[in-house]
Amino acid sequence: MRKKPVLLIMAAGMASRYGGVKQLERVGPSGEILMDYSIHAAVQAGFEDLVIVIKRDMETDFEEIVGQRLRPYINLQYAFQELEDLPPAYSVPADRVKPWGTGHAVLAARDLVDAPLTVINADDYYGKEAFKLMYDFLSENQKADKKASHALCTWKLRNTMSLHGTVSRGVCELDENGFLIAIRELKKIAAANDNAKYTLDDGETWHPLSGESDVSMNFFGFSQGFMRVLAENFTAFLDETIESGSLNSEYLLPEILGQELQRGNCDIQTMKSPERWFGVTYQEDKPFVEASLRDLAEKGVFPTPLWK
Repeated sequence: MRKKPVLLIMAAGMASRYGGVKQLERVGPSGEILMDYSIHAAVQAGFEDLVIVIKRDMETDFEEIVGQRLRPYINLQYAFQELEDLPPAYSVPADRVKPWGTGHAVLAARDLVDAPLTVINADDYYGKEAFKLMYDFLSENQKADKKASHALCTWKLRNTMSLHGTVSRGVCELDENGFLIAIRELKKIAAANDNAKYTLDDGETWHPLSGESDVSMNFFGFSQGFMRVLAENFTAFLDETIESGSLNSEYLLPEILGQELQRGNCDIQTMKSPERWFGVTYQEDKPFVEASLRDLAEKGVFPTPLWK
């Protein structure tokens, strides 16, 4: 029996560069937050179930600002990402305060989701088309063979840049059929006219990067069995992290997908969005985001207010 895809939004991040809880920043013309636009687009695409991953102490704020408005439109549940949420026989290393990463965030919803899964960030504007592309893919690609079919929406790098600082992007290598070959994580990319540049040594040297590069913006589609894969690989990650003594290692979705791809356990179909991505990576990004959302409302792309 086919199961309808579920939308999962990762909203537990600390937002250290931004300087606040940017997931709840009101940026829309009628006081909407960026997450509102993703959820509205997802509902229009066909999604009926939503899980938002947050810290437990954020639940009251999220319910007041997000939950009460959304429940008439979509089935909403919260999952809680907690540092202590580890498999039996594991404990948090002394002095570890950093969250375990995006893979751990998705794993926090393991008891709530038994269906194909779309995973996105809370503080990104992705447009509308990506949600329809992903919903259709996950609805149609439910097969029982051993090789999983996952998906990844990509954007042109030039459509994702901030003018107010460097950004991290997963630069994708694709084959001729649009299947993912590899993702290279670059931590410091800066705009350079219509293209970009990146550094691997904190700005000592810079390397050119085409604005046409396809990049991942954490918009994933996972087949139904992915939670099991996450759980199995998490124990191996913990063993390596504890043995190395690292207090900062993270269990990250792009790296997990890359490992599964190298092992031949999955195919990853990419779908290219022609739309402009934007987000509030830095406080200085906020005016551009607000102006962009006003423009979308004036053009009728989204109603205002979103939820009537």
